[in-house]
Amino acid sequence: MMVEIYVNENLCKGVDGCGLCIHFCPKGVYVMAEELTMRGIRPPIAVHMDACNACENCVLYCPDMAIVIRKDE
Repeated sequence: MMVEIYVNENLCKGVDGCGLCIHFCPKGVYVMAEELTMRGIRPPIAVHMDACNACENCVLYCPDMAIVIRKDE
């Protein structure tokens, strides 16, 4: 199964303001960005997408609906 993860930085509060995606991911897919965006946030970045099993915890727990996962089986 191939997984694509998209984080909408315009909706996301950033890891400093939320971080639920990092906390609830059982596979450690996300890390906090090192650089600030134009909005002054550090969004989560999916750096270990190969570990993602598409459980969608990040999607379910994101209060801003900023994460989308696409699965190709």
